[in-house]
Amino acid sequence: MRIFGVYLFLEYKRSVKVLLKSAGSLLLLLCLVTGTAAVVSHAVFGAQMFRMIDVGVSVPEEEKETKAVVRFLSAMESVESVCNFRYFPQEEALRKLYEGEIQAVIVLPEGLYEEIYTGQKGKISVYLPQDPPFRVRVFQELLSDGASLLGTAEAGALAARDLAEEDFAEMKPYQAAEHISYAYIKCAMDREDMFVQNVYSPLGEMDLYQYYFAAAAALLLLMSGLNYSFLYQGQSRAVEQKLRVLGMGSVKISLVKILVMANASWTLGIAAYLSGCLFSQIWQKNFLWFHGSVLLFMIPASLAAAVYFHMVFSIFGKGMQGAVFLLSANALMALCSGVLIPLPYLPDIVGGIGRYLPLSFLHRYCAEIFF
Repeated sequence: MRIFGVYLFLEYKRSVKVLLKSAGSLLLLLCLVTGTAAVVSHAVFGAQMFRMIDVGVSVPEEEKETKAVVRFLSAMESVESVCNFRYFPQEEALRKLYEGEIQAVIVLPEGLYEEIYTGQKGKISVYLPQDPPFRVRVFQELLSDGASLLGTAEAGALAARDLAEEDFAEMKPYQAAEHISYAYIKCAMDREDMFVQNVYSPLGEMDLYQYYFAAAAALLLLMSGLNYSFLYQGQSRAVEQKLRVLGMGSVKISLVKILVMANASWTLGIAAYLSGCLFSQIWQKNFLWFHGSVLLFMIPASLAAAVYFHMVFSIFGKGMQGAVFLLSANALMALCSGVLIPLPYLPDIVGGIGRYLPLSFLHRYCAEIFF
């Protein structure tokens, strides 16, 4: 047992030295993985993601109530997912529309809030470009739906007021109209609770940052194995022969190597996780938060990666053969396992095989413990 401990300590010291020497190459590798993921994600999703439009809104300065209502509407999910509201004077908004800087203009007149409150027909002007693109037509449809809903609400309130005027209700006419209006507003605000929301995405339940951060962490764990070939070179083999003479078997020698590689991989994985947490907080991306349990759950991932490295280097350990094979295998898995390109976008045969590759399992495991 003493020989086992001494050998573990010496190999651990060697791994620390190698890890420090290769810190620059690991940082370069991390940047390369992150950059590749960013380019691929932009190529895959850039053409398919719906680009929001910028809408210029002109509200008179003295219309504080109208401004409050517009800001409330702009924060609604159905509006927020289609357009961004930008506030300009009417002339400036129309000029920006003509120059193509914004894609639509909404002009709200003075006294609009009072007109609507007293039941008058408030008039809102909407300006759109000729032959608008698809995303502007989506906004146009949103406006049309909103006008239809408001028309329905207005019809209900006016009908209730007319019934009250004919003594068909115990309320006064304005009370009946107000009661129906508030009931309608309550239903409109709670409309999202009327449906069950199911999200179907090639990224699962993660967003783009989360998906590719988990992918980068998993790929970094596997690529870190390129630094451990020193454990299987000629000098190390001579030491192993001497250890066998001293009574230390192959199983214990293999166990030492796996523990050393697992510890180094765990350190890299935790460093990447903490860097991601720091990036998320500083740049306010809010895609990753620190959880102490990740420090523990990274241990099985590091051990699994170390076992994988040991299998590769035990078979191809002479010279640089093991590192070359490991690099080739990792690159092939990165293309086929859904790490760079999500599985639904790959051919069925490739995706079917890639789903069961080690990198695919490691990616899903990292995503599970991080998020």
